[in-house]
Amino acid sequence: MRLTDINESLLTDEIIERLLFDSAFRYSGETADIILVLGSRKGCKHRVPAAAEIFFSGGAPLMLLSGGKVQDTPLGRMAEYLAMQKAAEALGVPRENIITEQCSLTTEENLFNSRELLRENYPDCKKIILVTADHHMRRALLMAQRIMDGYIIIPAAAASGSCTAAGWKLTEKGRTTAREEALKIGWYARRGRIENILL
Repeated sequence: MRLTDINESLLTDEIIERLLFDSAFRYSGETADIILVLGSRKGCKHRVPAAAEIFFSGGAPLMLLSGGKVQDTPLGRMAEYLAMQKAAEALGVPRENIITEQCSLTTEENLFNSRELLRENYPDCKKIILVTADHHMRRALLMAQRIMDGYIIIPAAAASGSCTAAGWKLTEKGRTTAREEALKIGWYARRGRIENILL
């Protein structure tokens, strides 16, 4: 089964599990030049703590927080990057180790704008630890491999809300979120925006 084959009738729990929650998406402990955290409304609550743990373990010396969308975050109404920056600093990450990408409104823009920022300001960067939510990692990783061509991308999925590797099947919300994300992956593959891999 390829990603372009994904449709509502084929989405069994087993396929969703393989598609979204592959154990390879867990952080392996590998070191890199930078940790890239993709923005979301609750990125400051779930993604930043995962990224901070990697930072303090010596995974990478810099953290790039990407997301310009203004949302109602757990820290108030503000741009995603700012909520994530506040959260990172509250966890003890020094301001000088934090870079922000402040314009992107989508995952594709997160990756494209971050790529341009890194090329311009950090030309020696070769390896990136990518942090996003559990269920979002497959699509984000495939997009990163296409948009950020030339970089080595290391996945580091963060448990987030009801749609986690451990708990997505336990609630209707988790199941709905997982199914919607799986269908998005098929949609992206059919439009050539991610590689049509064999699952």
